Amino acid sequence: MRVLAVEVKGASRLNLRFSDGFCGEIDLEPTFSPGDVLRDPAVFVRAKCNGLTVEWPGGIDYCPDTLRTWCEAGCIVALEEPHAQSA
Repeated sequence: MRVLAVEVKGASRLNLRFSDGFCGEIDLEPTFSPGDVLRDPAVFVRAKCNGLTVEWPGGIDYCPDTLRTWCEAGCIVALEEPHAQSA
């Protein structure tokens, strides 16, 4: 899976087109840590497609498969459920 196109849609939202033709929009704000450089709109707007995924200056990127999962879900979702512990 690859991201073929990206459009910034605000301070933390991206519109993405994937290699299989799927398009989706996702708000990445929930993934930002308190001091995350991507919280700065002047940095976030610099998102670009590198032929595999979306990246920002400094080598910041997200896994394209993760972005696709989040776009399909319409929100940021945990990719793994915590394992139940036996009593």
